[in-house]
Amino acid sequence: MYRLDRLAVALTTGEALLVMIAVASLVGVIRRDNTEVRVLGMFNLGAVGISLFAACIAAVVVAISSATGGSPRRRYLTWVVCGGLVFAAPTLLGVFLTLLQVGIAWRGALLSIPTTLFALWTFRRMQRNRKPSWRLVVVAFAWGLFIAAYFAQMVEGILHVVITAELLPGTATILSHAAAAAVPEEVGKGAGVLVIVLLAWRHVDGMLGGIVVGACVGIGFQFAESMSYMTGDLGAVLYQHWYRQVTGLLISHATYTGIIGAGIGLAMQVDGWRRQAVCVGSGFAVAIAAHLIWDVFAMGRLYWESDDSLLQLFVVQPLNLIVLKGPAFAVLVFLVIVALRRETRALYRQLQEEARDPGGAISPAEVPVLVSPPLRFRMRLQALLRRDRPAYTRMKRLHSAQLDLAFARWGRDRGEPYPPGAQESLRQRIHELKAECL
Repeated sequence: MYRLDRLAVALTTGEALLVMIAVASLVGVIRRDNTEVRVLGMFNLGAVGISLFAACIAAVVVAISSATGGSPRRRYLTWVVCGGLVFAAPTLLGVFLTLLQVGIAWRGALLSIPTTLFALWTFRRMQRNRKPSWRLVVVAFAWGLFIAAYFAQMVEGILHVVITAELLPGTATILSHAAAAAVPEEVGKGAGVLVIVLLAWRHVDGMLGGIVVGACVGIGFQFAESMSYMTGDLGAVLYQHWYRQVTGLLISHATYTGIIGAGIGLAMQVDGWRRQAVCVGSGFAVAIAAHLIWDVFAMGRLYWESDDSLLQLFVVQPLNLIVLKGPAFAVLVFLVIVALRRETRALYRQLQEEARDPGGAISPAEVPVLVSPPLRFRMRLQALLRRDRPAYTRMKRLHSAQLDLAFARWGRDRGEPYPPGAQESLRQRIHELKAECL
């Protein structure tokens, strides 16, 4: 249950981001190309220095805890607390900078809240068999909003300054600026997906769960990026809102990071580090390539434009997004379909095995209903139409518990270390809910 190996990978991922921030900040301070970048670089180096000091203390605490023994839970919590202290300073700096940007662009923030909530709801609904908790959705959104946005602002910003100073305008400059935007942004967002999937493995159901987590991280990043463009007058704010929070909301960063999440989620279900590396690397490669294609065309202004403002706003601009970002979104939709079919087949197999068990908590007649979201919804809807709200609630809880049991069985088959007695506890819960429904 307490996977120190996965926690170690998650902490190492965070440390790698800190190292990249430190290197970029050091370059910005030494070069003196931009005063603002130099000041931010000094703040970053100060935060990294605090993190380094905290890491030394954390290492001593972890060593003492390991030497004195203790339960796996105690060792795991020690690592979690120490890791939290190590990353506290840069995290707080990222939160402060993002909130400052949101405060400056408060009109855009107010306009973007409804569209952002709609996007989170849409991607959460993709997990039709077992939806992730809103807490997990908020954590993923927060990583994109604070951590990934902060990382991109620091690393990408310094890279843009260096490229502008070193290269003459031309094709090489466009390609360099596009890569400086695509690579750090996808690395910062993808790192968050990896960390969340590693730490919340019991709540992320493979490939489909990785897609949802990745999309939510991307939506958080999209919100932060939108704020940086919504600092002008009301007309500029409305234009950027239409462009980034309406027409491009689901097919931009949510799509790119959703593809990364598909690779990471699939890697959690395959054996062998080589196959896992291929899955994760493929997700990152496709996302970065899709992002790079858009940035090259956008920065080089290689898209259709119209002199008619209304035609540009409502026809030409959406058409550009469909042509240049539509293929990546089509890939994401294909991955969602494949992941959902893969998950449904696995659940059907586990439900059938449970139904064949004489002591199982699922009957053969319930299997077709449990693997069909429309049938489950129809049964609950019938209870509502009868104005029997308690029956609706009990039925929803029963279906959730039965699906949780199927997911637990599936996780056991994949070698996931579920707590002893977890399945028996779920069976007991199911029997109690069935007794209430009688």
